[in-house]
Amino acid sequence: MTFVQPPFWAHDVLRGRAGPHALSRRVTPAIAIVSSSIASPTVITTLTPHELLTGDTVAIAAHVGATPALSGAYIVTVLGTTSLSLPIAVTVAGTGGTLTQTIAVEPLTVAQLKLRANLDWDPGDPRDVGLTDTLAAARRQVEHDTGLCLRRQWRDVSLDRVYARLLTLPAQSQPLQRIDLIESTDSAGVAHTLATDQYDVDLASGRIGLTVAGVWPTDLRELQPYRIRLVAGYPTIAALAFEAPDLLDAVGLWASHAATTGRDRFTAAALRDEYDERIAPYRWESVA
Repeated sequence: MTFVQPPFWAHDVLRGRAGPHALSRRVTPAIAIVSSSIASPTVITTLTPHELLTGDTVAIAAHVGATPALSGAYIVTVLGTTSLSLPIAVTVAGTGGTLTQTIAVEPLTVAQLKLRANLDWDPGDPRDVGLTDTLAAARRQVEHDTGLCLRRQWRDVSLDRVYARLLTLPAQSQPLQRIDLIESTDSAGVAHTLATDQYDVDLASGRIGLTVAGVWPTDLRELQPYRIRLVAGYPTIAALAFEAPDLLDAVGLWASHAATTGRDRFTAAALRDEYDERIAPYRWESVA
């Protein structure tokens, strides 16, 4: 599919949707824990969907009652939308606290990158750390160039104004999975959450529209009074590989070149041509 969109500073002129200075940024909220189980590995149940992928690293804080105590960093195995396991045996269950993602697993692994780039050092070599950073940078580059989120993630979209009843979300809000809240801050600095019966969401197009009775708030602070918390991205890496394999290949191309600069098979121009060919069906393009 091709996303053809105007530049984001032209929203008010070309779309009549949102004013300039629409900002989308990734966030990592703390997720409330309901309980840990007596098991090996222990199973953590969260109050709301955790949006993690197997292999992500999380930090556990303020969880009480568990033996041994659950505190610090753990690599998770996802079991369900509100359940995951940690690689530790728990003999007394605990409750409460939070978990926060600290390291996100990338769509390609270090081993896959080494195969693509013909790098043959052993697993665990200190240079693997650098390749992890390279993969993250390559994934962010593809997300920037396509306006898509390659892996599931929370994002906060901040807006100066909404001028019409229909709002098209800016880049890196797709594939849109859900809207968690729409919040406005008034002229006194007080935040208000817009009731869900005031708006509808079209996930396929990434648009938010007021219901028949819905209205946008009128008492707003001057700068970026609106905040929209959303979840975007492909639900799993397997889903990304199935639905958009060219995007994974683009990540591999960019990362392979970065990992082997000066001795890879690409010139800079050839890399750009092949990379552009991979992302062309997904690129956000200006119409102005």
